Amino acid sequence: MNKEEKRTITLTTSSHFLVHLFEGVLPPLIPLLMVEFSTDYFRLGLVVTIFSYAFGIGSLPSGCLADKAGPRRLITLFLFGAGILALVVGTAGTLLQYGILMGGIGLFCSTYHPASNTLISHVIRQKGKAFGIHGIAGSLGVACVPLVSAWIGSGLGWRVPHMIYGAFALFAGFYSLTIPRHPAARPETGREEIKTEPFKISYMNLVFYFLSATALGLTYKGIMTFLPAYMGESVHIAGMEFDKVALGGTVATIALLSGALGQYAAGRAVDRIQAEKLYFGAIVFGAIFVFIMAASSNLIIVISAAMYAFFYFATQPIQNYLLSTYLPRHRQGLGYGLHFSLTFGIGSTAAAVSGYLADHFGLQSVFYAMTGCFVFSGIMAFILLLRVNRNRHNTLSDPA
Repeated sequence: MNKEEKRTITLTTSSHFLVHLFEGVLPPLIPLLMVEFSTDYFRLGLVVTIFSYAFGIGSLPSGCLADKAGPRRLITLFLFGAGILALVVGTAGTLLQYGILMGGIGLFCSTYHPASNTLISHVIRQKGKAFGIHGIAGSLGVACVPLVSAWIGSGLGWRVPHMIYGAFALFAGFYSLTIPRHPAARPETGREEIKTEPFKISYMNLVFYFLSATALGLTYKGIMTFLPAYMGESVHIAGMEFDKVALGGTVATIALLSGALGQYAAGRAVDRIQAEKLYFGAIVFGAIFVFIMAASSNLIIVISAAMYAFFYFATQPIQNYLLSTYLPRHRQGLGYGLHFSLTFGIGSTAAAVSGYLADHFGLQSVFYAMTGCFVFSGIMAFILLLRVNRNRHNTLSDPA
């Protein structure tokens, strides 16, 4: 990589790590926030939903803006906007104020994913390697935030993690100003083949894909919102007493670190194994381990959470690959924007619904419900696999 590519990778990986710190800062702090605002799981789930709707739905217009304003500018907007609002969280005195600030942070975060994917595509020649590094950075952010937020929050108060992440975002924002904007893609060279035949879009395949992806988005938000609290409640070490907030965050981080391995393994495998088969298999195993999480405790729940994270995050590079094959190049930005809108936006409904389930039926019920979402996603993925294989068979058997 040349100097410009290295600087771009530095910006996008650090920003991807940060965006998931902002996304995951609240769940480990739920026990502290319940006391601070005299509230319940449902209302805090609503705050997560507000953040996530803003995070997801804003991705669709952001995909269009990345082509017009330049992707680097949108990344800078995310870093400064989210960073400033995270610092302002330190002044929040009511749950309403906190919810409004988190919604604003989510809106600024929504510009990130479409912009970063576009910037990498425009600047980096070895795109596959770059997207892999980028994905791992995000998975590490998801994994680290329960531990970091829980320990900082337990020792210094729930406001401090937000403010620390905000300060880091401002620092990264100033760094982003040193990178030139790239409003247009560079000419394609190398391994890309020029297609002379018109690209045929199978809209039904896209329907089944997006239904599956949306259901997975529900599982992600439902599980990630209450995983630290569930771990703190379900993991007990004989003869030892721990702060539930710190314990839940630590155990959740240990389990989620396997998500980076899932990203790496699936990214390597998708070039050798049919993507639809790989996708369906990852969903099936993810469903199995979420069900085990709901029905177990202590060491078994930690192991099953790690396996869930491995298979869930393994679906992400496969999803990126599938969209790249289902859509022509000039429609892929729109496709990725729609994907993030559905998975982060509509999927965020699970946070409030899971909060209601936790209040009325216990945290365990959340994981049974998320198993159901996994099963639905798997059914959609299986139908997609059958359709793709049938179409390939028909194409191969066509004498023309």
